[in-house]
Amino acid sequence: MTRCVIGDECELLGSGSSSSCKVQRVGEACARDALAAAIHESCEQAGISPQQIARTCAGVTGSARREIAGVMRDLISGVVGGEIKVVGDVEIAFEDAFGVGPGVLVIAGTGSIAYGRNAREESARAGGWGHAISDEGSGYWVGVQATRAALRARDRGEDSGLLPELMGALGARDVDEFIVHVNARVNARMNASVNTNPALDFAAFFPVVLSVAGQGDSIANRVLEQAGLELADLAEIVIRRLFAKSEEVAVATHGGVLASSVQVKKSFVQQLQAQCPHVVFLSRTVDPARGALHLARTTFGIAHANQKE
Repeated sequence: MTRCVIGDECELLGSGSSSSCKVQRVGEACARDALAAAIHESCEQAGISPQQIARTCAGVTGSARREIAGVMRDLISGVVGGEIKVVGDVEIAFEDAFGVGPGVLVIAGTGSIAYGRNAREESARAGGWGHAISDEGSGYWVGVQATRAALRARDRGEDSGLLPELMGALGARDVDEFIVHVNARVNARMNASVNTNPALDFAAFFPVVLSVAGQGDSIANRVLEQAGLELADLAEIVIRRLFAKSEEVAVATHGGVLASSVQVKKSFVQQLQAQCPHVVFLSRTVDPARGALHLARTTFGIAHANQKE
């Protein structure tokens, strides 16, 4: 999802939203359309033209890669006027959670990452290396682990409502067809005449796991509990690297997995409190778009009268 907020030096003037603009996933054309839609909606609410925008800060996944940051800057410059700064999506979320202060932010959506900064302005991260090798506790991770656990239960002859629900989500008529879908990969070297299926986005299984867990399925609940433990481990790594053992540490969370699953959040909180007794959990909702607006206000210097960010 793409979110955009617009404001002057003091007030929020408008907001807009659209589909994903993650160029690595949707391509440049779709990313451009999503950005334009969100920006135009926010500008319409604010009563201004996109070309009147003086400064823009965009939080983008993968912005550490020069080519990704460059593409996104070019796409945004085709819509708005003024200066443009592209930073990481974690950076704008952390800005909203802690501003210039210390703390640890744990994000669990499609992917996952823990990021922190201490009073000495030292920073550290854990996880977030991509779903193929990392992103523990994320929606994608939950989908993969739930699929494995459901199939293992079937191997043992155990009865679970999880596998039929996962099959239904893919429209698979039987287990064999389900297996074909979940193992599908696009191989560019295959002959074009061979029928291939696109790689499955396992994060799409997260709502299914959440629903089945709510019905009391033990396998689904164990997966969600383990997701919380994995996220707590990521947070602990960052805390141990940045803070003294007796130092109080503020922890904020963001993302659909922690926000929508009571089981994941409970497991995360209990495990992290056991590992790091001095943590203090922030209850406020983290809004990355709001963090981007604040960076636009401050990173470029003090705004002039009547300019918009």
